[in-house]
Amino acid sequence: MEIKLTSANTAEQLSQIEQLYMEAFPPEERKPFSLILQKKEEGLVDILSIEPLEAKQGHTPDLSSPILGEAILARENGLALLDYFAISPKARGAGIGSKALQLLLQRYSGYRFLLEIESVFHASPDLDWRKKRKEFYLRGGMRCMDYLVCLFGVEMEVLTNGCLVTFDEYHALYQNIFGSYIAGHIKLLP
Repeated sequence: MEIKLTSANTAEQLSQIEQLYMEAFPPEERKPFSLILQKKEEGLVDILSIEPLEAKQGHTPDLSSPILGEAILARENGLALLDYFAISPKARGAGIGSKALQLLLQRYSGYRFLLEIESVFHASPDLDWRKKRKEFYLRGGMRCMDYLVCLFGVEMEVLTNGCLVTFDEYHALYQNIFGSYIAGHIKLLP
């Protein structure tokens, strides 16, 4: 299936994206969706809908809506942080995530592109899932930075599209877009 990235501007798109956001991310990793919407209005955050390019006759996906997934990105000073990226459970396993990642890398090709994933360096009940997520991003062309961060108590690895992003630049993006409260909950790990 061919897909496209669309700026989510309609109430229906935003409602579906918010629902997927609430389902896909644990509470400790979610920002208030109202804050994300506010930052979108300020032009600092992009909320993108992942949708079928067009439904071909006889090949309509078995989905209740056209939204296959979502990507929420924060942009500032030449950095684009893929803050949240999720594929609808009904659309998983069809290569949509890989295609969407490539479209995101193309769309933000003029930016140093980065994201965070939960660390794979310690035992956890979902360690196999974390390793699969990391492998997915590495296959997609992302590379690991040489530092770890603690983001609201969760140890995270920072990955980029092959560029260097220092911790100070990464932290400044959060500070400048989301403010001191959120930035204050991000620490560089030794």
